[in-house]
Amino acid sequence: MPFFHIGDVAIEYQQQGAGGIPIVFVHPPCITSALFSNLNTELDAAGPIIAFNIRGHGASESGPARLSLALIAEDMKHVLDQCDVEKAYLCGYGAASFPIIMALYTYPERFCGGILISGAASYTDISTRSKLQATFISSILKAKSSIVKQAVRMETENKAVVSTLFEQAMQGDPIKWKEYAEACLNASFDRELHHIKQPMLLLCGAEDQISRSLSEHMYGQLPNAEFFGVVGAQRQLLVKETTKTAFVMRMWLANQQQPERVDTFEERSEWLEDLVSHGVEEQMV
Repeated sequence: MPFFHIGDVAIEYQQQGAGGIPIVFVHPPCITSALFSNLNTELDAAGPIIAFNIRGHGASESGPARLSLALIAEDMKHVLDQCDVEKAYLCGYGAASFPIIMALYTYPERFCGGILISGAASYTDISTRSKLQATFISSILKAKSSIVKQAVRMETENKAVVSTLFEQAMQGDPIKWKEYAEACLNASFDRELHHIKQPMLLLCGAEDQISRSLSEHMYGQLPNAEFFGVVGAQRQLLVKETTKTAFVMRMWLANQQQPERVDTFEERSEWLEDLVSHGVEEQMV
């Protein structure tokens, strides 16, 4: 992946495809944008895609500034500038929803919508907080390789994917992992959600009760959101349910570009039936 500089800090990024509004992939703490590799392949014909590694992740330099959600959101804007892109959709997994919400709220003129996969506006449940707290504590106490193994194994058991994620993540800086994890643990965007007017796609495993509950909460607060579940799925949608995840994303993005596709009740019903035939159902709240 090539680099560009934000001040004196080199940021690793990749841009592919042309035409249309791009998707920017945003990764959670410790892991890199390699987490989206399979999804990237599935979405190849859907339009341009931008991936980047947050400061201190992968080969991106750390820089002296503390890694906050506001800084990550600002860096996303710089990524668009580097790629000569006026507007983009943001797509994130898990804790990456926090910098995405920050960016959507702070820079609505640059980020025209968001896709949150197993996302949240705040981590209030014990299970999710415990996993992220484990990352935070491990980044202080444990060896670098132990932190990465723990983070990677939460996302996949596929040996080939584990190897790729591990190799790239090991290039990063545990101090920045800690700062990113801490920022996510302390974040609560419940009050900001109703100010986010951009269209939002919320997606989770239909059998993932925790992510479903967190997504339901966001759905109730966001003024312009759609909420879908992958039938029979738990977590690890990016690895285990890549095809279904990519399908609903392509369909949703097409509707944003051509809203007349689902203008009528009949058209929307046909669209939802098509999703069901591919293993994705609208979640009723």
